[in-house]
Amino acid sequence: MSDSSPQKWFKLEESFFKEVDHQLLQKLQAQLATEERATAIQRLTGLTDADVCRHIAAMNISVESLAALRLVPLVAVAWADDRIEDNERFKIIQCAEKAGLTPGDASYELLQSWLSKRPPQDLLDTWVEYARNLSQSLDGEARKNFQRTLVQQVQAIAEANGGLFGLGSISPAEHKVVELVRQTLA
Repeated sequence: MSDSSPQKWFKLEESFFKEVDHQLLQKLQAQLATEERATAIQRLTGLTDADVCRHIAAMNISVESLAALRLVPLVAVAWADDRIEDNERFKIIQCAEKAGLTPGDASYELLQSWLSKRPPQDLLDTWVEYARNLSQSLDGEARKNFQRTLVQQVQAIAEANGGLFGLGSISPAEHKVVELVRQTLA
């Protein structure tokens, strides 16, 4: 068979398209997995904005991790001063346990990793998008309770080490996170 034989060109073409087909199939499978996660997120959270659910799913935030996602602003305010103090860590774990997270759960382990190593800023950005849409999807008293509870928790974390004996004062960086949470939920 010569280098220019039709059979050789056919085999090269077949090999090329087989690889392209494989890549397209992988891309399609990834898109389907993201869509399935987005649907599950939408069903479990009550979010009505499918784009927000797809965005959360595209970040590979699993359905199991959504319980921990609710705690992102608490983690963010604790890290606002570039370190987490023991009082802050204790209060965050208390909030997590009240929310139903237990040691051994994937959500609890994820939270532990956030308490050990500062999570990336885009996690807080994703939370802002998520919380804004969740808050808007709630009505009346449910929305007020969600806002009040979360702002109180974030404020409590911010105050955990402020001022004299941990009472009263919060740093400017912590105040900035508290205000972001208030504005997001307003």
